[in-house]
Amino acid sequence: MQPRRFPGQRLLRTLLRTVHLIAVALVIGAAMYGADLTLSLELILLSGGALAAEELYRHGLDWFRWVQAWVVLAKLGLFVVVLALEPWRLPALWIALVLGALISHATGKVRQHPLWGDPGPCATK
Repeated sequence: MQPRRFPGQRLLRTLLRTVHLIAVALVIGAAMYGADLTLSLELILLSGGALAAEELYRHGLDWFRWVQAWVVLAKLGLFVVVLALEPWRLPALWIALVLGALISHATGKVRQHPLWGDPGPCATK
């Protein structure tokens, strides 16, 4: 299945990623200095959710077969740690940042490597 596309998709993804990274930077800074994380955490959830929704729009449920989706789910699990376990807050944020950087800069073959079924379209190029 070919990914679905729409006008302005690349710009939207770039803007969402930028907002997401800014929110992550704000949360890490706030966690380091003991400031309130609420607004930045909400921004992370909104921008990350929008990025995931865009991937689901493009690839449908096939997205869940690939490594990139499971990294997103792992980051969501780390988000729960950030909310629930204050002593682990900063390490969880750094791990999420590193996981996100590694998967987003990996080749299509790595990002869309299937956990089951066929590889994604970027993995077969």
